[in-house]
Amino acid sequence: MEVRVELSIATSRQDEVLTLSVVGDVDLATGQQLEREITQALSAADPGSVVVDLSGVGFLDSSGISVLVKGRRLADGRGVQYRVTGASGTIRQVLDITGVWGHLSGQTG
Repeated sequence: MEVRVELSIATSRQDEVLTLSVVGDVDLATGQQLEREITQALSAADPGSVVVDLSGVGFLDSSGISVLVKGRRLADGRGVQYRVTGASGTIRQVLDITGVWGHLSGQTG
């Protein structure tokens, strides 16, 4: 039996903010898809800010965390604001434990 892994990423823009709303699991099987979407968003015509909304994410592993951090580094290199939002429950705990939540969300403490 083949297991099909799906990740849905909806893109919306309001003023200068480009939001990627992610739904599904972000792991080794789907991380490249998210990485492509983040890279495209950062390459889009002068986005003032890119927001990655994880409200619909049910699972996030180390490869998914790596994609989010890579997005942050790419954004910093291009002078684009980048923020991860919507992480709650286990997803938020994983980001807190790994020490990247403050860096990704812009929140400290």
